[in-house]
Amino acid sequence: MRGAQPLAVGLRGWLALLVVLLVALAGAGAAALLLGDARHTAAERLDELNHTSSALVVAASDAGAAQGAQAQEAEVSDLARRLRALASTETEVRAVEREVLAAEAWIRRGPPSPPTGPAASAASDLPEAHRALVEGVAVEQARLREQQTGLRDTSLVLVGLVLAGALALTLLLAVRVRRGLVAPLAEVASVLGALTSGDHARRADAGRGPAEVRAVARWVNALADEGTRARAAAERSAELRRLASEVGRLARDPIDPQRSLAQALRVLGEGLGVDRAWVRLVGSAPGDPWDRRGRAAPVTPVATLQGSWAREGAPPVVEDVGQAAEGLPDWLQRVWEEDGHFAVADLPSLVASGSAEPATVDFAERTGATAVLVVPVGAGEAAVGALTAFTHDGPRAWTDEEVALLRSVAADLGRAVVVTQLLAGSEALVEQLRELDVRKSTFLATVSHELRTPLTSIAGYVEMLREGGAGELDAGVDRMLAVVERNTVRLRVLIEDLLALSHIEDGAPRGVHEPVAVADVVREVVDEHRGPAAASGVHLDVDVDLDAELLGALRVAGDPASLARALAGLVSNAVKFTPAGGSVLVRALREGPHCLVEVVDTGIGIPLAEQGGLFTRFFRASNATALAVPGAGLGLTIARSLVEHHGGQLVIASAPETGTTARVLLPCAATAEAVPTTA
Repeated sequence: MRGAQPLAVGLRGWLALLVVLLVALAGAGAAALLLGDARHTAAERLDELNHTSSALVVAASDAGAAQGAQAQEAEVSDLARRLRALASTETEVRAVEREVLAAEAWIRRGPPSPPTGPAASAASDLPEAHRALVEGVAVEQARLREQQTGLRDTSLVLVGLVLAGALALTLLLAVRVRRGLVAPLAEVASVLGALTSGDHARRADAGRGPAEVRAVARWVNALADEGTRARAAAERSAELRRLASEVGRLARDPIDPQRSLAQALRVLGEGLGVDRAWVRLVGSAPGDPWDRRGRAAPVTPVATLQGSWAREGAPPVVEDVGQAAEGLPDWLQRVWEEDGHFAVADLPSLVASGSAEPATVDFAERTGATAVLVVPVGAGEAAVGALTAFTHDGPRAWTDEEVALLRSVAADLGRAVVVTQLLAGSEALVEQLRELDVRKSTFLATVSHELRTPLTSIAGYVEMLREGGAGELDAGVDRMLAVVERNTVRLRVLIEDLLALSHIEDGAPRGVHEPVAVADVVREVVDEHRGPAAASGVHLDVDVDLDAELLGALRVAGDPASLARALAGLVSNAVKFTPAGGSVLVRALREGPHCLVEVVDTGIGIPLAEQGGLFTRFFRASNATALAVPGAGLGLTIARSLVEHHGGQLVIASAPETGTTARVLLPCAATAEAVPTTA
């Protein structure tokens, strides 16, 4: 910096000298021009004086002023002498002008009285004196003109020399300026262009050029350094955002939460450049988050290490939190409610100062950490744990971006913990429900078997009584026995449905299918329901494609009893939900590679909003319940299960107050395969 000051001072001195020379040059030129004008003016004034003197002589002669002739002659002689004395310099020229003016004034005044006496004789000598004066003035005028020409030539030479010197000095200064100013500025401009083009490593030479140029170079370098820091910060911020996204994705994986948590901690630790990272959950163990009634288990003040990661070569630590965990839940809850975090850049200094809390001192002693960052893990209003990252290799200042990263990961971990606990609870509930379902199925099967035996005996005795096995019955007793018989049949159907459903759910095989004539099964089912249909005032009819039957095209591979049970459930529902005066049509025909059985009724139909639950166990339509139509809601469930076990499909189309159509599609024997069935 000191070396640059003389150069700057010298440059300013050269510039000042250049300005002085230019001013001197301009002054010399102006002086020469003024001198020339003065000489020219003096010559003109001398000519005027000559003419004025001539006029003076003439005027004096004509006036005959003899008495003042001697005085006038003396005054004119004195005037000529003074003119010659004053004509050598510029000052003399001005004096000549004044004298000429004085002479003109004297002439205008004229003599006070005509000359008389002896002076009149002297007037005759005045012309001679005038001639002498004119000759002297002419000589002096020639001398002045010659002197003016010499001065003009000298001025031109002087001006030329000054101009040449100024031009040489200007060229010298231009070279000095180019070397000291233009070249360094060009280098700075080149650096700026390189920085703009993406060459962020270029820097300007801050030690070259004048002080001002060096200052500009330093500013350019400072801006480049700031840009480098800003780019590094932006790249770090983008890396942390990518890291947060990846860690959050791993932490939210519900398939294997423990393995996903370990991977998330590894990615987090490596991305942050810390030595260790771990997650501690506060509360009950994740394997038992629910009590036996399905409620969330109460939180206990115990911290359990759920996941950890350590850099390879990191010193071992005591991961057992011990007594330090006793106050951890309350502390985490306070931090969680304050929406804060716990960050220490220099943990040993904090401990040495004596201002650290006991839990912090215990943590430092157990882990040997030098810098630590703790963020609560929570969901809703409760803190469920803590995410901790720390180092062993000295102090570390935690940036806002790193704190934001841990907070984002902690939020994902909080949601993952809640989801894991919910999944664990759901799995426990599902397992309990599955166990209850098995017990229910076992209970229904047992009860059905236990009920079927006495029900068979009751039905047999009722039949014997009505047939007169115990003697003649009057009409009233017979009607009562008829009611008992009808309800016995209903109860037997319910028991059979429960047993069939139990077998279907158990998946118990029933052997290999055999060829079944669909037309025969349809006729048998229709014949079984003619009596109930007639009793309800419903017209029941059957329509079989005889051509297809004769050609053997209405055959399927299956269990005749299972198929008959499926069709019986459909026909029974059609008859049951069709009011008196309605009709039920059962058709059997060939449709492509399938045997089609349709059961079409003109019954009450099924509300559109309820058709989504048609095949649900114990489903009952609202209009059927309102009309008190008997049934357990198992017919469609059993029918679809039996049809699907035969490789077929059951489709229901229904419209309220219009009727219902049930379509059963079964693969014909030519394309059907022998597969086991469960009913």
